[in-house]
Amino acid sequence: MLSVETGEGNMVRQIKKILFTTDLSKSSIEVFEETVALASQTGASITMLHIIEDGSSGIQNRTVHLVDREVYEKIRSESRDIIKNVLIGKQKTIPVIQNALSALCDETTGRICAENRPVVIDAIEVRFGNAANEIIQVAESMQCDLIAMGYFRKGSLLKGLISGSAVKSVMQQSKKPLFLVPLES
Repeated sequence: MLSVETGEGNMVRQIKKILFTTDLSKSSIEVFEETVALASQTGASITMLHIIEDGSSGIQNRTVHLVDREVYEKIRSESRDIIKNVLIGKQKTIPVIQNALSALCDETTGRICAENRPVVIDAIEVRFGNAANEIIQVAESMQCDLIAMGYFRKGSLLKGLISGSAVKSVMQQSKKPLFLVPLES
């Protein structure tokens, strides 16, 4: 059984539930394969999460410094209305994404896991909003012990700077340990 040090003294936490985050890219398959292998070794289950970015948070954060509070609140209200309309249109997309992730689960777990160590997929979640916020919220609400994400390194191997604002934000905000899988850019 693999355990993770929590950094809170000598306490050690067993990994029973992993949150796998995906952007549905080709490289996320590699992250999923690594996550399945880890889950198989530890006996952990996996929750899969894809976030459809709302795209408004960055605009709002930049705008708040350029306009007064009243104008900012009006922009927020308009953005909420746009998001509601987009969500209604995206509802048809969510089952398609869930079915594609389910097929990936079946194919990957069958290929990677030994017969006596199958991996359980607890849930396949598709959310709409800010990626980092949704990842942290789902990890907390689903009581995940570990968050699995892929990342691309910028610059030389010595620098190892991580690209991707969602990964950086989750690293800075999450109280959960992260399982970061390096990807080729």
